[in-house]
Amino acid sequence: MKLNINKEDLLEPLQKVFGVIERRQTLPILSNVYLSINNGTIKFTGTDLEVQVSAKSILIGEESFNITIPARKLLDICRSLPDHCELNLSFNDGVLIIKSGKSRFTLRTLPSDEYPLFDESSYLNQISINQEVLLKAFSKTIFCMAQQDVRYYLNGLMMEIVDGELQTVASDGHRLALSKNKIDNENQSINQVIIPRKAAQELLRLMDKFEGAVEIKIAKNSIKFSLGDVELNAKLIDGRFPDFNNVVPEQSKHSFNINKLSFKSALSRVSILSNEKYKGIRLDLSNQLMTINANNPEQDEAEEEVVVDYNGDEMSMGFNSSYLMDALNVIESDNVLVSFTDTNSSCLLENPEDKSSQFIIMPMRI
Repeated sequence: MKLNINKEDLLEPLQKVFGVIERRQTLPILSNVYLSINNGTIKFTGTDLEVQVSAKSILIGEESFNITIPARKLLDICRSLPDHCELNLSFNDGVLIIKSGKSRFTLRTLPSDEYPLFDESSYLNQISINQEVLLKAFSKTIFCMAQQDVRYYLNGLMMEIVDGELQTVASDGHRLALSKNKIDNENQSINQVIIPRKAAQELLRLMDKFEGAVEIKIAKNSIKFSLGDVELNAKLIDGRFPDFNNVVPEQSKHSFNINKLSFKSALSRVSILSNEKYKGIRLDLSNQLMTINANNPEQDEAEEEVVVDYNGDEMSMGFNSSYLMDALNVIESDNVLVSFTDTNSSCLLENPEDKSSQFIIMPMRI
């Protein structure tokens, strides 16, 4: 097998699939990328057995073959070569030779028939969602996913479509993010599915560089996203996401508006002296004023006052400052509406002009 190809035609699809390939694998072949050339198309596929990403591009030629190549080494080689250079690839007896100019690289490959490609499932449902809508839904909630929680259903992002509305929810047990967005086709609907953490993160990365409609196919235990020449397959988390409607408060006794930038800046400064492990800060509310306090085991203390639109009773509440900052970073408005019922209740943050996304943070003792 011999192939001449422009560097960019090889590097672009390789970069799209590389994120799913782990550096340390129990199976050596999982450190490789699957390369398939057929009918004038070059296609790269990477997997970690739970998530699989494929990307392809058009190729001039009639070669047809499949091999697996060490992904990290191939990527580093391509990146190191000059832009727009031509690569000559030749494969024989388990060895891939790459030539470009005066450079020559020899890589050992593994048999392609041993690569664990996903089986194409019999899909039960198929929908199409505009990239902008899906990107917003994921970016507003993905940061709240748990990581290696024993409650496995929290280690992912819940997605469903009900009455023409796309709902995404993520929670790590201490906070929750909810996003609701109308879709073009109100007749479309899907039952609740839980997308694994890594798959959700990879999909968000891929959507950021894609425009158009995202085709989604859902099987009993898997899901497939098609973004033009890129496909992402993932095994779904088996389980039922908790009823998040019980967590989102319908009405709160107290609320106030605050400038987002002022709030973020004050939190950033005060949290410097908070407990490094728990990141706890205390919010003391009084008439038109909020005082943010923090201290740590070394008995350091920080305090800052911020003007707020608040006329209620004096309150004192403790929260994780990192959780507050994460929510503020995805709220797209100059002001933030903060609502709560009492000192022991959760805190709700949202854009006062667009309540399609809501962020709930549980209190902590300070």
